[in-house]
Amino acid sequence: MEPPRTTCIAQATHDEEIVMPRPLPLLTLALTGMALTAIALSTTACSRTDESPAADEVARSTQDWATLRDFTEIDATGPDNVAVTIGSGFAVKADGDARAVADLDIRVKDGKLVIGRKSKGDWSWGRKDGDKGATVHVTMPAIAAAALTGAGDFDLDKAQGDRLDLSLTGAGDFRIGTVAVKTLSADITGAGSVKIAGAADTAKMSITGAGDINAEALKVGTADLSILGAGDIDIASDGKVAISIMGPGDVKVKGKAQCTTSGVGPGEARCAP
Repeated sequence: MEPPRTTCIAQATHDEEIVMPRPLPLLTLALTGMALTAIALSTTACSRTDESPAADEVARSTQDWATLRDFTEIDATGPDNVAVTIGSGFAVKADGDARAVADLDIRVKDGKLVIGRKSKGDWSWGRKDGDKGATVHVTMPAIAAAALTGAGDFDLDKAQGDRLDLSLTGAGDFRIGTVAVKTLSADITGAGSVKIAGAADTAKMSITGAGDINAEALKVGTADLSILGAGDIDIASDGKVAISIMGPGDVKVKGKAQCTTSGVGPGEARCAP
């Protein structure tokens, strides 16, 4: 196998230019010596760089919580991501930065899967000290509620049933696939956002902060929408929609909804096909 190639300039070997027939001036000798020293140092530095591992290489690991089961809700706190798949049976696994995986604290309490860290800290806005984070993969037959506190993201492929309650505090995002529920609630406090599609008989959504609720692909029967902040709500409905705006955020309802509006904020409510 050929030795690895480098982009470094090879050391000059023009010996005939170094061995001269007559003495060189002291300044020329000094400059020549300095140049050769620089080349040698450059070659050494290149060799060390070629042999050293990548600076951003992170040790990774996986862990399985095979005994956790019988939960219908998830409460996730911290900087780590959560990916939920609705399927048969229960499974909880994690992968990612080895330090982050080792620091995970996952348990079931009162029918709720609680995801957090052993080390305490304020995880509202991101990871710290080179922590690359982990992703917790969850399989469960059905989900009724999810709470996300911190900077991690939450992905859910689908949901169906009587209700789905979403609570978001911090900078993380909810990304929800297709839902078919009777009652949907979504509450945002902070800068995180919710994206959701599907259908719900009734919906109650509120924003306190700068986060958005992108529910344009969600068709609801009736809705109660409230904004106290700069976030926006987009939704689709042909039923009765009550809108309250107390900030600069806007509400846009797509469809033939009968909207009633209240509030003193500069935000606007638009109901149109």
